[in-house]
Amino acid sequence: MDENPSKIEKTSDPRGSAPAGSAVARSNVLGLLAERHPQVDIPESVLAYAEEQEANGHRICRADSREPLTSFLLRIGADEPTVHGFLDDDSRLRSRLSYPPLLRCPIGDLRSRMEEDFGAVFSLQQAVLDSSLLTGFNRHGIEHLRSVCSMALKLLRVSGRGGEQGYQAEREAIIAGYLHDSGNLISRQYHGAYGAYLATQFFGDVDDSEETLSSFLRVLEAVLFHEVEIGLRLPSLAGLHPATLSLIIADKTDVSARRVSSKSNVPEALRDAHTLVNLLTVNSQIGCQARDFVWELHFSPRAESEDVTRFSHLLKASERVWVPQAWQRLYRDYNVEYLFVFHATFLKLYLARLLYAIRAVFALYPDVQGFRLVVEDTERGISLSRSFGRQDYKEKIGLIGKNLFKDNWEETYLYRSLWWQRAVEGACKEAEIRAASAT
Repeated sequence: MDENPSKIEKTSDPRGSAPAGSAVARSNVLGLLAERHPQVDIPESVLAYAEEQEANGHRICRADSREPLTSFLLRIGADEPTVHGFLDDDSRLRSRLSYPPLLRCPIGDLRSRMEEDFGAVFSLQQAVLDSSLLTGFNRHGIEHLRSVCSMALKLLRVSGRGGEQGYQAEREAIIAGYLHDSGNLISRQYHGAYGAYLATQFFGDVDDSEETLSSFLRVLEAVLFHEVEIGLRLPSLAGLHPATLSLIIADKTDVSARRVSSKSNVPEALRDAHTLVNLLTVNSQIGCQARDFVWELHFSPRAESEDVTRFSHLLKASERVWVPQAWQRLYRDYNVEYLFVFHATFLKLYLARLLYAIRAVFALYPDVQGFRLVVEDTERGISLSRSFGRQDYKEKIGLIGKNLFKDNWEETYLYRSLWWQRAVEGACKEAEIRAASAT
C-alpha cells in the first residue's frame, strides 16, 4: 500500500485494468446503491444505459442519441486537446484514479488533486450545458464546484460531527462535491444518476475493503441525490448521510451573479428566468442563527464592478441590469417594487429546490426548528422574509405552489412529492397507532 497518503495512484488502461474485484464492484455498484435506498427507483433509462455500457466496454455515449461522447464533444466545439486528454478515440476514459488513497488525503491536498485530475470534466460539462442553449447555461464549472465544496465543509463542521467519522464525511463531501454535476456530460435529465454511473468509471479499487466500498457508496449517494427530481422522491431524508445532506444544501443555495455564464452576455439571455434571477442576486449567504437556519439573498439591479465588462450587453449605461418590460410596467403604473417581482420569480423558479434545501437542513440539524428565506434590497431599504417551521413547512410550500402555479399546480412533480411525503407519513402514523393498540 502506498505510504504517501497524498499520492493518487492511476491506471492508464482505457478499459480500466484495475484488480478484478473492482470490475465486479463497478458492475454491481448501482444495484448496491438501489438496495440501500429501496424507496427510490433509479430511473429505468439510467439502468438500461448502464447495462449497455457494461456490454460495450464502457464506450461513454450520450443518453438520448447514443452518440459517442468523444464525437459529440468535438461536434459542439469543445476544446480538442481537452477532449482527447479525457477520452480516447473509442470514447473510453483514458485513466482512472485509485479510490482508497483519496481517503487518506488531507483535505487541502484532496481538493487540489480533484481539481488537477478532473479539470477536463469540469470544463467539458460546462461546454455541454452551454451548447444546449443559445444564450448559455448557468455555470456548473470550477467556480460553482469550489463554492459548493467550501460550503458543504462549513455545513458539516457546524453540524458538530467530529473525529475520524466526521473527517471521513468531509472527504466524501469533497469528492462528491467536485463530481456531482459530471453526469451532464451524458444527459441533463437525471444527471445525478448518470454522474453516479460515471463515478464508477472514474475510480478503481473501490471494493478493496468493506470500509472503502461503504465510503464509495456514500459518495455515489451524494451525487445521485443532489438532483432535486430524484431526491424529492424520498419520503424522508433522515436516512441520507451527512455528506449528502451538506451537498444538497450547498448546491441548492448557490445562487448569484457568479453563476451566470459568459455566453449569456447577449440581450436575449434576460428572457431566461435563471439568468435574470442569478444576475440580480449580488450574493447569497446561508447559516444557522440560534435555532433557525437562514438563507439570505441580496438583490440589486446594479451590477458589481467585476460584472460590468463581463455582461456589457445586459446592462444600461448606468451599469444597471435591464429588467423585463413587464417589471417596468408594474413599477411605473402600480408602484410595485422590483424586489417583489424578483421574489415571486425566484419562488416560481426555485420552489422545488427551496423545499429540498429545507428538508435537508432539518435532517442535518435535528435541533434547528425553523428555516427563514430572506430577500433584501439594501439600496431601497426593503426586506422580505418567509419562515418555515419543522412542522408546517410542507403546508406553506404547498400554499405558495398553489398560488404560483394556479390550475397547473397538481400537475407538477413538486405537488406529487408533497402528496407522497404526506401519504407515507400518514401510513407510518397509522402503523404506530395499530402497534400501540395491539400492545
